Amino acid sequence: MGSVIEINPLTRVEGHGNVKVYLEGTRVERVELCLTESPRLFEALLVGKSFAEVPEIVCRICSLCSTIHKVTALLAVEKALGVEVSPVTGLTRELIVSGGLIQSHSLHLYCLILPDLLELGGVAELALEAPELLKRGLAVKRVGNLIQETVGGRLIHPVNIALGGLGRRVGRDALLGLRDELEAILPDCREAFRIFAAKPPLPQLPVPYCLALDPAAPPLSGELFRLTDGRSFPVQGYREAIAESVLAHSHAKHAQVLGEIPTVGALARLNLGAPLGETAAGIFDTVKDQIVGRDMRGNSVAQAVELCQAAERSLTLIDRLLELGSGAAGNVALAPRGGRGSAACEAPRGTLIHSYSFDRDGICTQADVITPTSLNQGAMSRDLLALARGMEGAQSTLLASALERLIRCYDPCISCSVHLVRL
Repeated sequence: MGSVIEINPLTRVEGHGNVKVYLEGTRVERVELCLTESPRLFEALLVGKSFAEVPEIVCRICSLCSTIHKVTALLAVEKALGVEVSPVTGLTRELIVSGGLIQSHSLHLYCLILPDLLELGGVAELALEAPELLKRGLAVKRVGNLIQETVGGRLIHPVNIALGGLGRRVGRDALLGLRDELEAILPDCREAFRIFAAKPPLPQLPVPYCLALDPAAPPLSGELFRLTDGRSFPVQGYREAIAESVLAHSHAKHAQVLGEIPTVGALARLNLGAPLGETAAGIFDTVKDQIVGRDMRGNSVAQAVELCQAAERSLTLIDRLLELGSGAAGNVALAPRGGRGSAACEAPRGTLIHSYSFDRDGICTQADVITPTSLNQGAMSRDLLALARGMEGAQSTLLASALERLIRCYDPCISCSVHLVRL
């Protein structure tokens, strides 16, 4: 006789969702991952808006991810309008994106994943049982927040990064202050991998089919996607490679890339050779066996490697901006014209794509956004089924806990993933 185990709601993830495990006796027949956050409908909202409005509107998809949405939208609109920004603008954008990664990874690792590693029920228990670890993680997160607030003018929905340039150049004193803050957390960023390095438990899950921007490209200007099997395709032609379909039980779409179910995020980036500084590369060598060719349960230690890389890269960016001096940011004036632009960035949770078309008056005629969690939904569903079948016969509470922990490894942002639904 059939029965259903339901995990509702999913906890310690961003957004609302649930999981249903359908059983015939003890046999797992299927698993449904249901991402049920209310749909955002942003693509339809953008049609008819001026090119100048698009980045300001679309970053509202998600407050937590607003920085990377804003930057990716700026890049896509500027491509459509044939604009190249100054080195100062490019470096400043990279700095705010690095701050976003520091904030996002530290939040996920120390507040969402660490309770699982310590067999605790959540952050409240973590504060009682391991307060020093939690304080260290929150201190790192605070600096990520500070970078975004200083560079962007405010923490959420930044206003200082704009089409063609910056609202104002980040001053020397502010940059020096950020450098001091980063140097203070650097030891914890360099040691974070020791907390999150752990051999993933059995059963072994499918090895991910990884997707990321070409690691050889400069940050924020990648024009090529790379895949696990060595294939590649251009960002501008992403729609010829990525096929999305609507699922009846989820508000997020299911994606395939060249016929395969993709995985994006820190684990995918490191498997595909993301460039690392000397310290982060040394850490990666130490934990490589937990990342390369491993399933998504190695994503946490991969994020810890990236946390160190982002902190050290931020220091390099600050030094470069200080070297360039206090001159004008070199803003570029934008004029409306017809065109289409597609851009991709590596968000903390994985590959993010924005694409827009404009008529000759600069009015948006088409908008398309593909988010990391949408790209990962198929892999999450596949892995949940594999794990559930590997635990057939286990107590329902143990199975539910294991499945929920697996979802948290993906670090999903459900709010971003449900940006569009067609009924």
